[in-house]
Amino acid sequence: MVKASRKQVAINMIANVVAFGVQFGINFFLTPYVIQQLGSEAYGFVTLSFNIAGFSSIITVAFDSMVMRFILMEEAKGNVEEESRYFNSALVADTVLAVILAVPFGLTVLFANDLLDIPLRLIVDVQLAFAFAFLATLVNLVLASFGCVYYVKNRLDIEARKNIEGNVIRGLLLVVLFVFLPAKIYFITGTFLVVVAYNCAANIYYKKKLMPEIKVRPNSFSFSAIKKLVSAGAWNSVNNLSTSLLNTLDVLLMNIFLGATFSGIYAIVKTVPNFINQLIAVLIKVFVPNINILYAQGKQDELLKEVLFSVRIMGYLSTIPIGFLMVFGDAFFGAWVPTQNAQLLQSLSLLTLFPLIVSSIVTVLTNVYITTNKLRVPALVLLGVGVVNLLAVLICLKFTNLGIWTVPMVGMITQLAYYTLFQPMYAARCLDLPWATFYKTIFLSAACTISMVAICLAYKTMIDVHGWIPLIIAGVVCSIITLGINFFIIFNRSERRSVLAKIGVKKVPRGRHEA
Repeated sequence: MVKASRKQVAINMIANVVAFGVQFGINFFLTPYVIQQLGSEAYGFVTLSFNIAGFSSIITVAFDSMVMRFILMEEAKGNVEEESRYFNSALVADTVLAVILAVPFGLTVLFANDLLDIPLRLIVDVQLAFAFAFLATLVNLVLASFGCVYYVKNRLDIEARKNIEGNVIRGLLLVVLFVFLPAKIYFITGTFLVVVAYNCAANIYYKKKLMPEIKVRPNSFSFSAIKKLVSAGAWNSVNNLSTSLLNTLDVLLMNIFLGATFSGIYAIVKTVPNFINQLIAVLIKVFVPNINILYAQGKQDELLKEVLFSVRIMGYLSTIPIGFLMVFGDAFFGAWVPTQNAQLLQSLSLLTLFPLIVSSIVTVLTNVYITTNKLRVPALVLLGVGVVNLLAVLICLKFTNLGIWTVPMVGMITQLAYYTLFQPMYAARCLDLPWATFYKTIFLSAACTISMVAICLAYKTMIDVHGWIPLIIAGVVCSIITLGINFFIIFNRSERRSVLAKIGVKKVPRGRHEA
Protein backbone atom coordinates (compact mmCIF):
# COMPACT_ATOMS: atom_id res chain seq x y z
CA MET A 1 0.00 0.00 0.00
CA VAL A 2 1.27 3.51 -0.84
CA LYS A 3 1.77 5.60 2.28
CA ALA A 4 1.25 9.31 2.68
CA SER A 5 4.54 11.15 3.15
CA ARG A 6 5.28 14.85 3.65
CA LYS A 7 8.84 14.12 2.47
CA GLN A 8 7.51 12.71 -0.81
CA VAL A 9 5.23 15.75 -1.15
CA ALA A 10 8.31 17.98 -0.84
CA ILE A 11 10.24 15.92 -3.38
CA ASN A 12 7.28 15.96 -5.76
CA MET A 13 6.82 19.70 -5.38
CA ILE A 14 10.49 20.56 -5.99
CA ALA A 15 10.67 18.28 -9.02
CA ASN A 16 7.46 19.64 -10.50
CA VAL A 17 8.47 23.27 -9.93
CA VAL A 18 11.77 22.61 -11.73
CA ALA A 19 9.86 20.94 -14.59
CA PHE A 20 7.54 23.92 -14.77
CA GLY A 21 10.52 26.26 -14.75
CA VAL A 22 12.01 24.55 -17.77
CA GLN A 23 8.71 24.69 -19.67
CA PHE A 24 8.13 28.28 -18.58
CA GLY A 25 11.61 29.28 -19.71
CA ILE A 26 11.07 27.89 -23.20
CA ASN A 27 7.69 29.59 -23.65
CA PHE A 28 8.90 32.78 -22.00
CA PHE A 29 11.79 33.33 -24.39
CA LEU A 30 9.92 31.99 -27.41
CA THR A 31 6.88 34.30 -27.16
CA PRO A 32 8.61 37.67 -27.78
CA TYR A 33 10.61 36.15 -30.63
CA VAL A 34 7.45 34.88 -32.37
CA ILE A 35 5.72 38.22 -31.84
CA GLN A 36 8.74 40.11 -33.19
CA GLN A 37 9.08 37.83 -36.24
CA LEU A 38 5.41 37.22 -37.09
CA GLY A 39 3.38 39.77 -35.11
CA SER A 40 0.85 39.48 -32.28
CA GLU A 41 -1.80 38.23 -34.73
CA ALA A 42 0.21 35.08 -35.42
CA TYR A 43 0.84 34.49 -31.72
CA GLY A 44 -2.91 34.61 -31.10
CA PHE A 45 -3.38 31.60 -33.37
CA VAL A 46 -0.89 29.55 -31.37
CA THR A 47 -3.05 30.09 -28.30
CA LEU A 48 -6.19 29.34 -30.31
CA SER A 49 -4.81 26.05 -31.64
CA PHE A 50 -4.18 24.74 -28.13
CA ASN A 51 -7.49 26.12 -26.83
CA ILE A 52 -9.53 24.46 -29.57
CA ALA A 53 -7.65 21.18 -29.10
CA GLY A 54 -8.36 21.47 -25.38
CA PHE A 55 -12.11 21.54 -26.00
CA SER A 56 -11.89 17.75 -26.50
CA SER A 57 -11.21 17.37 -22.79
CA ILE A 58 -14.83 18.32 -22.15
CA ILE A 59 -15.66 14.80 -23.37
CA THR A 60 -12.58 12.79 -22.39
CA VAL A 61 -12.27 14.06 -18.83
CA ALA A 62 -15.55 12.28 -17.98
CA PHE A 63 -13.62 9.11 -17.19
CA ASP A 64 -9.94 10.01 -17.58
CA SER A 65 -10.20 12.34 -14.57
CA MET A 66 -11.39 9.46 -12.40
CA VAL A 67 -9.20 6.60 -13.69
CA MET A 68 -6.33 7.61 -11.41
CA ARG A 69 -8.61 7.89 -8.39
CA PHE A 70 -10.25 4.49 -8.87
CA ILE A 71 -6.97 2.72 -9.61
CA LEU A 72 -5.37 4.33 -6.54
CA MET A 73 -8.28 3.22 -4.38
CA GLU A 74 -7.93 -0.36 -5.65
CA GLU A 75 -4.15 -0.12 -5.15
CA ALA A 76 -4.76 0.81 -1.52
CA LYS A 77 -6.92 -2.33 -1.19
CA GLY A 78 -4.41 -4.52 -3.03
CA ASN A 79 -7.01 -5.45 -5.66
CA VAL A 80 -4.91 -5.96 -8.82
CA GLU A 81 -7.75 -7.42 -10.87
CA GLU A 82 -9.91 -4.33 -10.42
CA GLU A 83 -6.94 -2.05 -11.17
CA SER A 84 -6.43 -3.88 -14.47
CA ARG A 85 -10.12 -3.63 -15.31
CA TYR A 86 -10.20 0.15 -14.88
CA PHE A 87 -6.88 0.64 -16.71
CA ASN A 88 -7.79 -1.40 -19.78
CA SER A 89 -11.33 -0.09 -19.96
CA ALA A 90 -10.00 3.47 -20.07
CA LEU A 91 -7.40 2.49 -22.70
CA VAL A 92 -10.04 1.08 -25.05
CA ALA A 93 -12.49 3.92 -24.48
CA ASP A 94 -9.80 6.56 -25.09
CA THR A 95 -8.84 4.91 -28.37
CA VAL A 96 -12.45 4.91 -29.59
CA LEU A 97 -12.87 8.56 -28.58
CA ALA A 98 -9.68 9.52 -30.43
CA VAL A 99 -11.04 8.01 -33.65
CA ILE A 100 -14.32 9.91 -33.23
CA LEU A 101 -12.62 13.24 -32.41
CA ALA A 102 -10.36 12.94 -35.47
CA VAL A 103 -13.38 13.88 -37.63
CA PRO A 104 -14.20 17.34 -36.17
CA PHE A 105 -10.48 18.06 -35.77
CA GLY A 106 -9.88 17.32 -39.44
CA LEU A 107 -12.83 19.49 -40.51
CA THR A 108 -11.56 22.37 -38.36
CA VAL A 109 -8.16 22.21 -40.11
CA LEU A 110 -9.72 22.13 -43.58
CA PHE A 111 -12.18 24.97 -42.97
CA ALA A 112 -10.16 27.09 -40.51
CA ASN A 113 -10.33 30.14 -42.77
CA ASP A 114 -14.13 29.94 -42.90
CA LEU A 115 -14.44 29.66 -39.13
CA LEU A 116 -11.93 32.32 -38.04
CA ASP A 117 -10.55 35.69 -39.04
CA ILE A 118 -7.14 34.66 -40.46
CA PRO A 119 -4.85 36.98 -42.47
CA LEU A 120 -4.19 35.55 -45.95
CA ARG A 121 -0.44 35.26 -45.29
CA LEU A 122 -1.10 32.97 -42.31
CA ILE A 123 -3.82 30.61 -43.59
CA VAL A 124 -1.56 27.63 -44.37
CA ASP A 125 0.58 28.22 -41.28
CA VAL A 126 -2.52 28.29 -39.06
CA GLN A 127 -3.87 25.09 -40.63
CA LEU A 128 -0.57 23.30 -39.99
CA ALA A 129 -0.42 24.67 -36.44
CA PHE A 130 -3.93 23.36 -35.80
CA ALA A 131 -3.11 19.98 -37.39
CA PHE A 132 -0.07 19.40 -35.15
CA ALA A 133 -1.91 20.53 -32.01
CA PHE A 134 -4.87 18.27 -32.78
CA LEU A 135 -2.66 15.26 -33.58
CA ALA A 136 -0.77 15.74 -30.31
CA THR A 137 -4.11 15.78 -28.47
CA LEU A 138 -5.22 12.52 -30.10
CA VAL A 139 -1.93 10.71 -29.39
CA ASN A 140 -2.03 11.87 -25.78
CA LEU A 141 -5.64 10.75 -25.48
CA VAL A 142 -5.04 7.20 -26.75
CA LEU A 143 -2.27 6.61 -24.20
CA ALA A 144 -3.70 8.70 -21.36
CA SER A 145 -4.26 5.77 -18.97
CA PHE A 146 -0.53 4.99 -18.84
CA GLY A 147 0.10 8.34 -17.17
CA CYS A 148 -1.75 7.28 -14.01
CA VAL A 149 1.33 5.39 -12.77
CA TYR A 150 2.97 8.48 -11.21
CA TYR A 151 -0.18 9.44 -9.35
CA VAL A 152 -0.99 5.90 -8.15
CA LYS A 153 2.57 5.29 -6.93
CA ASN A 154 2.92 8.87 -5.60
CA ARG A 155 6.02 9.39 -7.76
CA LEU A 156 5.26 12.74 -9.34
CA ASP A 157 8.97 13.47 -9.14
CA ILE A 158 9.55 10.91 -11.90
CA GLU A 159 6.82 12.52 -13.97
CA ALA A 160 8.49 15.89 -13.45
CA ARG A 161 11.87 14.50 -14.58
CA LYS A 162 10.20 13.11 -17.70
CA ASN A 163 8.62 16.51 -18.37
CA ILE A 164 11.98 18.25 -17.97
CA GLU A 165 13.56 15.89 -20.48
CA GLY A 166 10.72 16.40 -22.95
CA ASN A 167 10.89 20.17 -22.68
CA VAL A 168 14.66 20.20 -23.11
CA ILE A 169 14.20 18.18 -26.31
CA ARG A 170 11.55 20.64 -27.44
CA GLY A 171 13.75 23.62 -26.62
CA LEU A 172 16.63 22.24 -28.67
CA LEU A 173 14.34 21.50 -31.62
CA LEU A 174 12.88 25.00 -31.50
CA VAL A 175 16.33 26.58 -31.48
CA VAL A 176 17.37 24.54 -34.52
CA LEU A 177 14.15 25.30 -36.42
CA PHE A 178 14.08 29.03 -35.70
CA VAL A 179 17.80 29.48 -36.33
CA PHE A 180 18.04 27.60 -39.62
CA LEU A 181 14.56 28.07 -41.10
CA PRO A 182 12.17 31.02 -41.60
CA ALA A 183 9.98 31.49 -38.50
CA LYS A 184 6.65 29.66 -38.58
CA ILE A 185 3.97 29.38 -35.90
CA TYR A 186 3.51 25.67 -36.58
CA PHE A 187 7.03 25.04 -35.25
CA ILE A 188 5.53 25.57 -31.78
CA THR A 189 2.74 23.02 -32.10
CA GLY A 190 4.91 20.65 -34.16
CA THR A 191 7.56 20.42 -31.43
CA PHE A 192 4.77 20.00 -28.89
CA LEU A 193 3.71 16.89 -30.82
CA VAL A 194 7.27 15.56 -30.50
CA VAL A 195 7.18 16.13 -26.72
CA VAL A 196 3.82 14.36 -26.44
CA ALA A 197 5.22 11.36 -28.31
CA TYR A 198 8.26 11.29 -25.98
CA ASN A 199 6.10 11.61 -22.86
CA CYS A 200 3.79 8.81 -23.96
CA ALA A 201 6.76 6.52 -24.61
CA ALA A 202 8.10 7.35 -21.14
CA ASN A 203 4.68 6.68 -19.59
CA ILE A 204 4.60 3.22 -21.16
CA TYR A 205 8.10 2.50 -19.85
CA TYR A 206 7.40 3.63 -16.28
CA LYS A 207 4.06 1.83 -16.21
CA LYS A 208 5.89 -1.42 -16.99
CA LYS A 209 8.53 -0.61 -14.38
CA LEU A 210 6.37 0.62 -11.48
CA MET A 211 3.11 -1.23 -12.18
CA PRO A 212 4.20 -4.49 -13.86
CA GLU A 213 1.22 -6.29 -12.39
CA ILE A 214 -1.12 -4.29 -14.66
CA LYS A 215 -1.01 -5.80 -18.14
CA VAL A 216 -2.37 -4.33 -21.37
CA ARG A 217 -5.32 -6.61 -22.08
CA PRO A 218 -8.04 -5.02 -24.25
CA ASN A 219 -10.23 -8.05 -23.49
CA SER A 220 -10.37 -6.81 -19.89
CA PHE A 221 -12.56 -3.98 -21.12
CA SER A 222 -15.67 -3.64 -18.98
CA PHE A 223 -18.74 -1.58 -19.76
CA SER A 224 -19.57 -1.56 -16.08
CA ALA A 225 -16.15 -0.04 -15.29
CA ILE A 226 -16.66 2.66 -17.93
CA LYS A 227 -20.15 3.31 -16.61
CA LYS A 228 -18.76 3.73 -13.12
CA LEU A 229 -15.97 6.04 -14.33
CA VAL A 230 -18.33 8.13 -16.42
CA SER A 231 -20.89 8.26 -13.63
CA ALA A 232 -18.23 9.57 -11.26
CA GLY A 233 -16.46 11.80 -13.76
CA ALA A 234 -19.34 13.15 -15.82
CA TRP A 235 -19.48 16.16 -13.56
CA ASN A 236 -15.81 16.82 -14.29
CA SER A 237 -16.83 17.11 -17.95
CA VAL A 238 -19.39 19.69 -16.92
CA ASN A 239 -16.61 21.45 -14.98
CA ASN A 240 -14.41 21.50 -18.08
CA LEU A 241 -17.27 22.89 -20.15
CA SER A 242 -17.78 25.56 -17.50
CA THR A 243 -14.06 26.38 -17.43
CA SER A 244 -14.13 26.75 -21.20
CA LEU A 245 -17.04 29.17 -20.90
CA LEU A 246 -15.10 31.14 -18.27
CA ASN A 247 -11.53 31.07 -19.60
CA THR A 248 -10.86 29.22 -22.84
CA LEU A 249 -13.38 30.83 -25.18
CA ASP A 250 -12.09 34.36 -24.57
CA VAL A 251 -9.43 34.48 -27.31
CA LEU A 252 -11.82 32.79 -29.74
CA LEU A 253 -14.57 35.32 -28.99
CA MET A 254 -12.07 38.14 -29.44
CA ASN A 255 -11.17 36.76 -32.87
CA ILE A 256 -14.81 36.38 -33.96
CA PHE A 257 -16.12 39.72 -32.65
CA LEU A 258 -13.08 42.01 -32.73
CA GLY A 259 -10.71 40.39 -35.24
CA ALA A 260 -7.25 38.81 -35.28
CA THR A 261 -5.42 41.92 -34.06
CA PHE A 262 -7.34 42.22 -30.78
CA SER A 263 -7.32 38.46 -30.20
CA GLY A 264 -3.53 38.53 -30.62
CA ILE A 265 -3.17 41.31 -28.04
CA TYR A 266 -5.39 39.50 -25.58
CA ALA A 267 -3.49 36.25 -26.16
CA ILE A 268 -0.35 38.05 -24.97
CA VAL A 269 -2.20 39.30 -21.87
CA LYS A 270 -3.50 35.80 -21.16
CA THR A 271 0.01 34.38 -21.32
CA VAL A 272 0.84 35.76 -17.87
CA PRO A 273 -2.17 34.33 -15.96
CA ASN A 274 -1.81 31.11 -17.98
CA PHE A 275 1.76 30.74 -16.74
CA ILE A 276 0.57 31.31 -13.17
CA ASN A 277 -2.32 28.86 -13.62
CA GLN A 278 0.15 26.25 -14.89
CA LEU A 279 2.31 26.86 -11.82
CA ILE A 280 -0.77 26.52 -9.60
CA ALA A 281 -1.69 23.23 -11.31
CA VAL A 282 1.86 21.95 -10.81
CA LEU A 283 1.82 22.84 -7.10
CA ILE A 284 -1.69 21.56 -6.44
CA LYS A 285 -1.24 18.14 -7.98
CA VAL A 286 1.55 17.23 -5.56
CA PHE A 287 -0.99 17.30 -2.71
CA VAL A 288 -3.57 15.16 -4.48
CA PRO A 289 -2.08 11.69 -3.79
CA ASN A 290 -1.76 12.36 -0.05
CA ILE A 291 -5.29 13.76 0.16
CA ASN A 292 -6.69 10.68 -1.58
CA ILE A 293 -4.58 8.26 0.45
CA LEU A 294 -5.62 9.81 3.77
CA TYR A 295 -9.27 9.74 2.71
CA ALA A 296 -9.00 6.10 1.60
CA GLN A 297 -7.45 5.25 4.98
CA GLY A 298 -10.25 7.06 6.83
CA LYS A 299 -7.90 9.45 8.65
CA GLN A 300 -10.28 12.43 8.82
CA ASP A 301 -8.26 14.60 11.21
CA GLU A 302 -5.07 14.16 9.22
CA LEU A 303 -7.00 14.79 6.01
CA LEU A 304 -8.27 18.15 7.27
CA LYS A 305 -4.77 19.15 8.36
CA GLU A 306 -3.41 18.18 4.95
CA VAL A 307 -6.06 20.22 3.11
CA LEU A 308 -5.48 23.29 5.33
CA PHE A 309 -1.73 22.94 4.91
CA SER A 310 -2.19 22.71 1.12
CA VAL A 311 -4.25 25.91 1.12
CA ARG A 312 -1.59 27.74 3.15
CA ILE A 313 1.24 26.53 0.93
CA MET A 314 -0.64 27.72 -2.15
CA GLY A 315 -1.16 31.15 -0.63
CA TYR A 316 2.46 31.35 0.50
CA LEU A 317 3.90 30.54 -2.94
CA SER A 318 1.45 31.48 -5.68
CA THR A 319 0.64 35.00 -4.47
CA ILE A 320 4.30 36.03 -4.86
CA PRO A 321 4.28 36.22 -8.69
CA ILE A 322 0.73 37.63 -8.66
CA GLY A 323 1.63 40.52 -6.35
CA PHE A 324 4.87 41.20 -8.22
CA LEU A 325 3.13 41.45 -11.62
CA MET A 326 0.44 43.71 -10.18
CA VAL A 327 3.08 46.30 -9.38
CA PHE A 328 5.80 45.69 -11.96
CA GLY A 329 3.61 44.51 -14.84
CA ASP A 330 4.40 47.56 -16.97
CA ALA A 331 8.14 47.01 -16.60
CA PHE A 332 7.69 43.31 -17.27
CA PHE A 333 5.74 43.77 -20.52
CA GLY A 334 8.08 46.57 -21.59
CA ALA A 335 11.05 44.22 -21.29
CA TRP A 336 9.31 41.06 -22.51
CA VAL A 337 7.42 42.32 -25.59
CA PRO A 338 8.98 45.74 -26.31
CA THR A 339 7.10 46.11 -29.61
CA GLN A 340 3.72 46.15 -27.79
CA ASN A 341 1.89 48.77 -25.70
CA ALA A 342 3.13 47.89 -22.18
CA GLN A 343 0.63 50.14 -20.38
CA LEU A 344 -2.34 48.58 -22.20
CA LEU A 345 -1.08 45.07 -21.48
CA GLN A 346 -0.51 45.91 -17.81
CA SER A 347 -4.00 47.39 -17.40
CA LEU A 348 -5.64 44.37 -19.02
CA SER A 349 -3.53 41.93 -17.05
CA LEU A 350 -4.59 43.49 -13.72
CA LEU A 351 -8.16 42.43 -14.44
CA THR A 352 -7.00 38.84 -15.01
CA LEU A 353 -4.75 38.80 -11.93
CA PHE A 354 -7.33 39.81 -9.30
CA PRO A 355 -9.32 36.55 -9.58
CA LEU A 356 -6.06 34.60 -9.43
CA ILE A 357 -5.44 35.82 -5.89
CA VAL A 358 -8.40 33.79 -4.70
CA SER A 359 -8.41 30.97 -7.27
CA SER A 360 -4.76 30.12 -6.64
CA ILE A 361 -5.61 29.56 -2.99
CA VAL A 362 -9.00 27.81 -3.11
CA THR A 363 -8.57 25.71 -6.26
CA VAL A 364 -6.85 23.09 -4.11
CA LEU A 365 -10.25 22.55 -2.48
CA THR A 366 -11.61 21.11 -5.73
CA ASN A 367 -9.60 18.00 -4.87
CA VAL A 368 -11.96 17.51 -1.93
CA TYR A 369 -14.88 17.18 -4.37
CA ILE A 370 -13.01 14.57 -6.39
CA THR A 371 -11.74 12.67 -3.36
CA THR A 372 -15.17 12.47 -1.75
CA ASN A 373 -16.78 11.88 -5.17
CA LYS A 374 -19.24 14.75 -4.64
CA LEU A 375 -19.02 16.47 -8.01
CA ARG A 376 -22.59 17.12 -9.11
CA VAL A 377 -23.34 20.31 -7.16
CA PRO A 378 -20.03 22.12 -7.85
CA ALA A 379 -20.26 21.13 -11.51
CA LEU A 380 -23.77 22.57 -11.87
CA VAL A 381 -22.84 25.75 -10.00
CA LEU A 382 -19.73 26.27 -12.13
CA LEU A 383 -21.77 25.62 -15.28
CA GLY A 384 -24.22 28.29 -14.19
CA VAL A 385 -21.35 30.71 -13.59
CA GLY A 386 -19.88 29.87 -16.99
CA VAL A 387 -23.18 30.42 -18.80
CA VAL A 388 -23.73 33.75 -17.01
CA ASN A 389 -20.18 34.79 -17.89
CA LEU A 390 -20.61 33.88 -21.58
CA LEU A 391 -23.98 35.63 -21.89
CA ALA A 392 -22.64 38.75 -20.18
CA VAL A 393 -19.61 38.82 -22.51
CA LEU A 394 -21.76 38.38 -25.62
CA ILE A 395 -24.19 41.11 -24.52
CA CYS A 396 -21.37 43.54 -23.72
CA LEU A 397 -19.55 42.82 -26.98
CA LYS A 398 -22.77 43.35 -28.93
CA PHE A 399 -24.26 46.37 -27.19
CA THR A 400 -21.39 48.27 -25.55
CA ASN A 401 -18.14 49.92 -26.61
CA LEU A 402 -16.01 48.14 -24.02
CA GLY A 403 -14.26 46.17 -26.77
CA ILE A 404 -11.14 44.36 -25.57
CA TRP A 405 -11.95 45.24 -21.94
CA THR A 406 -15.18 43.20 -21.99
CA VAL A 407 -13.82 39.70 -21.40
CA PRO A 408 -11.43 40.46 -18.49
CA MET A 409 -13.92 42.74 -16.72
CA VAL A 410 -16.79 40.26 -16.86
CA GLY A 411 -14.48 37.35 -16.02
CA MET A 412 -13.07 39.12 -12.97
CA ILE A 413 -16.53 39.68 -11.48
CA THR A 414 -17.93 36.18 -12.11
CA GLN A 415 -14.78 34.33 -11.01
CA LEU A 416 -14.33 36.30 -7.80
CA ALA A 417 -17.94 35.58 -6.86
CA TYR A 418 -17.56 31.85 -7.55
CA TYR A 419 -14.23 31.32 -5.80
CA THR A 420 -15.10 33.28 -2.66
CA LEU A 421 -18.78 32.47 -2.16
CA PHE A 422 -19.09 28.84 -3.20
CA GLN A 423 -15.92 26.73 -3.23
CA PRO A 424 -14.85 27.08 0.43
CA MET A 425 -18.34 26.41 1.77
CA TYR A 426 -19.01 23.37 -0.38
CA ALA A 427 -15.61 21.83 0.37
CA ALA A 428 -16.43 22.11 4.07
CA ARG A 429 -19.78 20.45 3.46
CA CYS A 430 -18.12 17.55 1.60
CA LEU A 431 -16.04 16.86 4.71
CA ASP A 432 -18.98 17.38 7.11
CA LEU A 433 -17.38 20.48 8.60
CA PRO A 434 -18.80 23.91 9.55
CA TRP A 435 -19.33 26.12 6.48
CA ALA A 436 -16.69 28.68 7.55
CA THR A 437 -13.94 26.11 8.23
CA PHE A 438 -11.63 27.24 5.42
CA TYR A 439 -12.23 30.99 5.39
CA LYS A 440 -9.72 31.95 8.07
CA THR A 441 -6.95 30.08 6.26
CA ILE A 442 -8.02 31.55 2.90
CA PHE A 443 -7.99 35.12 4.22
CA LEU A 444 -4.56 34.61 5.78
CA SER A 445 -3.31 33.19 2.50
CA ALA A 446 -4.77 36.10 0.53
CA ALA A 447 -2.98 38.48 2.91
CA CYS A 448 0.26 37.18 1.40
CA THR A 449 -0.60 39.15 -1.75
CA ILE A 450 -1.04 42.34 0.27
CA SER A 451 2.43 41.87 1.75
CA MET A 452 3.98 41.36 -1.69
CA VAL A 453 2.21 44.37 -3.22
CA ALA A 454 3.21 46.59 -0.30
CA ILE A 455 6.88 45.56 -0.49
CA CYS A 456 6.92 45.98 -4.27
CA LEU A 457 5.32 49.44 -4.11
CA ALA A 458 7.85 50.53 -1.49
CA TYR A 459 10.69 49.23 -3.68
CA LYS A 460 9.27 50.93 -6.77
CA THR A 461 9.07 54.34 -5.04
CA MET A 462 12.76 54.14 -4.14
CA ILE A 463 14.26 52.49 -7.25
CA ASP A 464 13.41 53.00 -10.91
CA VAL A 465 12.91 49.62 -12.57
CA HIS A 466 13.37 49.33 -16.34
CA GLY A 467 14.95 46.43 -18.19
CA TRP A 468 15.56 42.81 -17.27
CA ILE A 469 18.40 43.16 -14.77
CA PRO A 470 16.65 45.74 -12.52
CA LEU A 471 13.41 43.76 -12.87
CA ILE A 472 15.06 40.49 -11.80
CA ILE A 473 16.79 42.21 -8.87
CA ALA A 474 13.48 43.74 -7.79
CA GLY A 475 11.79 40.35 -8.02
CA VAL A 476 14.43 38.59 -5.95
CA VAL A 477 14.64 41.27 -3.26
CA CYS A 478 10.87 41.72 -2.90
CA SER A 479 10.21 37.97 -2.95
CA ILE A 480 12.78 37.20 -0.24
CA ILE A 481 11.47 39.94 2.06
CA THR A 482 7.84 38.96 1.49
CA LEU A 483 8.45 35.24 1.95
CA GLY A 484 10.11 36.03 5.28
CA ILE A 485 7.16 38.14 6.43
CA ASN A 486 4.54 35.71 5.17
CA PHE A 487 6.31 32.81 6.85
CA PHE A 488 5.02 34.17 10.16
CA ILE A 489 1.61 35.18 8.78
CA ILE A 490 0.64 31.94 7.10
CA PHE A 491 2.18 29.11 9.17
CA ASN A 492 1.53 28.19 12.77
CA ARG A 493 4.36 27.35 15.15
CA SER A 494 4.38 23.59 14.58
CA GLU A 495 4.43 24.09 10.81
CA ARG A 496 7.30 26.57 11.07
CA ARG A 497 9.17 24.09 13.22
CA SER A 498 8.66 21.38 10.63
CA VAL A 499 9.80 23.58 7.75
CA LEU A 500 12.86 24.91 9.58
CA ALA A 501 13.85 21.44 10.76
CA LYS A 502 14.00 20.30 7.15
CA ILE A 503 16.55 23.01 6.36
CA GLY A 504 18.61 22.43 9.51
CA VAL A 505 17.36 25.28 11.74
CA LYS A 506 16.54 24.03 15.24
CA LYS A 507 15.37 27.18 17.04
CA VAL A 508 11.90 28.18 15.92
CA PRO A 509 11.09 31.91 15.99
CA ARG A 510 7.89 32.89 17.75
CA GLY A 511 4.95 34.21 15.73
CA ARG A 512 1.36 33.36 15.03
CA HIS A 513 -0.14 30.51 17.09
CA GLU A 514 -2.85 28.41 15.55
CA ALA A 515 -4.50 25.13 16.38
